Amino acid sequence: MPTTTISVATAEQQLATATDKLDKLKAKILDKGPGAVTAQELADAADAVEHAKLTIEHAIKTAEDNATAERLDHLQLLKQQILAGAGDTDTALDAMRQLEDAAALLITTCAGRQTGINKWTAALRAAGVPQYEPQGKSRTTADGRTNTPYTQLTDEHAGMGWTEASMGRGDAVYVDDRRIAHISPGVIIAAALERAARQAGYGIRHLQPVLDVNGVDQAATADPEAWLRARY
Repeated sequence: MPTTTISVATAEQQLATATDKLDKLKAKILDKGPGAVTAQELADAADAVEHAKLTIEHAIKTAEDNATAERLDHLQLLKQQILAGAGDTDTALDAMRQLEDAAALLITTCAGRQTGINKWTAALRAAGVPQYEPQGKSRTTADGRTNTPYTQLTDEHAGMGWTEASMGRGDAVYVDDRRIAHISPGVIIAAALERAARQAGYGIRHLQPVLDVNGVDQAATADPEAWLRARY
């Protein structure tokens, strides 16, 4: 037999109706005597009251069970939302490893670049390549000799040149149209992190206090391709 579910309010109304009927039958017996109500009528009324009481208990239990089920459904939905919003470990680990590999490549390249500049400058000097002075001017010495600076990279020197460190900049090597000088990998990484924070919808301060990125080169942040092509 299928289970019939009613509300607690309906069950309480049924109990009130059954109780009222039983009370009236009892009052009728007291008023008119035992012959006014049969034993069966009285028993049926009493059974109806008991049935109504059990119906209330059933309705309360059903309401509690439904509330528990609804709560669990809500918690399961919340659980899915939490897991979806938190992301998974594999994705975070993969992103971390990509970031690690990219940073390692930049650090290795930039560090090796600085070491190489010293070697390359010495090698160019040894090969007779003059110092590159794009803004240099001819000078005449006291004995009448004219020194003409190397102002344009020529095929005679395979389109190469070098410059010594000066105020605000270090040694550099020139190859065709490219100036190869020291670049701190921190500048590139900092710019990349700021761009990443902006792309994610957060500011660079979101990395604090664990990672405090200061002095980010805004030109590198705004247009990293143009910045790198002009310096790397």
